[in-house]
Amino acid sequence: MHLWVPELAAAKGGIQTFSHFCHAALLRLARDWAVTTLEKHGLADRPAPNTVRGFGRVPAWMRTPVFALALFRAAQRTRPALVLSTHVNFLPVARWLKRSRGVRYVGVAHGVEVWGNLRPSVRQAMLEADAMWSVSRHTRDRLCAEQGVPAGRSAVLPDTFEEERFTPGPRPAELAAHLRLPPDAKVIFSVGRLAAAERYKGFDRVIAALPRIRQAVPQVHYVIAGSGDDRQRLEALAQSAGVADRVIFAGFVPTEELCAHYRLCDVFAMPSTGEGFGIVYLEAMACGRPVLAGNRDGSTEPLRDGELGALVDPENAEQLAGTLVQILERRLVHPLMFEPERLRERVVREFGFNQFCRTLAGHLRPLLPPEMTLAE
Repeated sequence: MHLWVPELAAAKGGIQTFSHFCHAALLRLARDWAVTTLEKHGLADRPAPNTVRGFGRVPAWMRTPVFALALFRAAQRTRPALVLSTHVNFLPVARWLKRSRGVRYVGVAHGVEVWGNLRPSVRQAMLEADAMWSVSRHTRDRLCAEQGVPAGRSAVLPDTFEEERFTPGPRPAELAAHLRLPPDAKVIFSVGRLAAAERYKGFDRVIAALPRIRQAVPQVHYVIAGSGDDRQRLEALAQSAGVADRVIFAGFVPTEELCAHYRLCDVFAMPSTGEGFGIVYLEAMACGRPVLAGNRDGSTEPLRDGELGALVDPENAEQLAGTLVQILERRLVHPLMFEPERLRERVVREFGFNQFCRTLAGHLRPLLPPEMTLAE
């Protein structure tokens, strides 16, 4: 079997994190068969049987054609029983292989990369795939409606997360001091790329709601972790709203420091309008922290349609502010939000790595030949 990924580094983003766990799950499930992984931007070079080849050392300007040629040659040489591609941009190569060698292939859709107008070659490759998996029902439904992928060949494989890394714990005093938070601070936290192309995440909506929140919760502070070209706009927005002294831009936070930031907060908030899923919600809830998300995109699914956290209309400023106030004052009626251990247990049970492996195995079985069995 071949696995084609952008990169296996889980710290880079949602698609990379999915690729990392997909690779780990395949190695767990494989019984007497090998997984050959090719990663476009990675640097790995691991020998057989479970080979990993990275093409990150190839100059960026020629990496795409070199990687495409490598995918084709590797599959021509070994004729895998199945190709699994965690990014749709690689699917045109898989389509060529299916037509020339009869190789079956599966693509994975995450969110914005499959919405709207796509290159005709990518869209056609999705239509001819043996299956298209999506990380959420929301992404699957849009994939079928906008790209015409048949519902009968689509399935949902939700994201997972590092459950050992993200656990409940006390507020880290050292981090609070580093960020110059007062002892009685009520903290709202968000994390993500501060990119103009990803304004849908809603950091600006939380900033705009802060004046109203501060009237009810005077000690509120908003910590934003992440970097990108939209930071200057967000800083200007905080200044114009009169809350610059309450918004802390923490910059890029490495994965190994992220758990402490979740533990720092009283609520994790990302009122997005364009998430395909949102792994950060799982991480925050696994740390036992209340979570608020938008109700218009894939964010509803890690929150189990409100069973695990609060959902609001992200475009309704009054509702957003009011719900955050209720959470900060612990007045929101919710069965799990303020029960850290129970919340974590539910998130791990429904979205942990074991469940990811079970779902992946269920999707793989009809696509693999009978001799390629899966570990239980």
